[in-house]
Amino acid sequence: MKKSVLFTLAVLAAGAFSANAQEVTYVEDCSQGYLMNKATDNWFMTVQGGSNILFAKDNIHAELKNRFGGNAALYFGKWVTPTFGFRFGGQYLMTKGATQYWGMFRKQNEPALANGYYPEKMQSVAPEFDVLINLTNWWCGYRPGRVYNAVLHGGGGAMFTFRRAYDGADLRWRSAKSTPLFINVGLQNNFAVSKSVDIFLDVAYQLFKEGGAYNPHYAHDLQLSAGLNVHFGKKDWNCPVTAVCPTWKYTDAEGDALVARLAQADAKIASLQKQLDECLKRPVEKVSCEGLATVYYPINQYSLSSREKTILKSMAEVMKETPNQKYILTGWADNYTGNDEVNTRLRNQRVNGVKAFLVKCGVDENQLDARIDANNLTDFGAKGAPLDRAVTIKLAD
Repeated sequence: MKKSVLFTLAVLAAGAFSANAQEVTYVEDCSQGYLMNKATDNWFMTVQGGSNILFAKDNIHAELKNRFGGNAALYFGKWVTPTFGFRFGGQYLMTKGATQYWGMFRKQNEPALANGYYPEKMQSVAPEFDVLINLTNWWCGYRPGRVYNAVLHGGGGAMFTFRRAYDGADLRWRSAKSTPLFINVGLQNNFAVSKSVDIFLDVAYQLFKEGGAYNPHYAHDLQLSAGLNVHFGKKDWNCPVTAVCPTWKYTDAEGDALVARLAQADAKIASLQKQLDECLKRPVEKVSCEGLATVYYPINQYSLSSREKTILKSMAEVMKETPNQKYILTGWADNYTGNDEVNTRLRNQRVNGVKAFLVKCGVDENQLDARIDANNLTDFGAKGAPLDRAVTIKLAD
């Protein structure tokens, strides 16, 4: 009865919800994070170029104006989330400065400087991989349509270097046969021109090793570049959608009716609880059970399963505690399958198997009276035949 009352209240609540279902709205909830876009979305291409200044071991001996070189880069990348992304591509770098006579990148067609050092010039092409972090989205939260975004980038690669040198009588750019590794870090200041295009100013610092085997040393390169990002596919991000349910309002009459129904339900529950308490106070009636246990078998089988052996072991413990009590073991087989000869053999095999197992467990053989019964145990028909393939254990009179 208690369940019926609760069910009735649930139905009433469901009806009220149905009446107001049209007022439910669905909105994006970015507090739950962002949904991942398809692999083909949020890709971009970056093109940039600018100038650099080299800070190396001997470069201070060159005039500042002669230490500026050029750089350019082309990247393809993808934003995995509004905050994290990556890019890969390559950069071209030309550095200038001063070196000693044996310097790998000495310009062999120019004389020494007044201070005894020589002009230096290096070109390189470098494949590169960078990790990107959108600091603006990280610190201020993602907002589509934001004009400015600060993007921190860092990564590295390998530089394939070239030097201006003579090969016999010819002076031309040749491979320096040196491939130093480099790492860099920078800040890209993006300004959205449209949904698909950003222009930016990038400041980057790069560290690599130059000089070859004759004059090895680390060089520091500061780059200032301008460029643009072109975005492809889906460019923004969506949040999970959640339902916003309306606040239900009831009239005074509806509220009073609901309170009255709840009071009736409480009274009914109290009445049921009282009846239950009275039932629990009644003394327990002891009921004797003539049938102590029944062991069942598959069709045409008489061996005991592990489950049935477990039952018989427990039964044996009870029997050993009452050595003066006699027990009747009766073997059964269904009369819907097999012939009389087969069924008689099965009845005997089953009841003798149970008796032998109980004796093995320590039960006195004189306590056990094994017999068979040619009738059906249940007489439920052919569909109930599995219930007739058994051995029953009862107390003897």
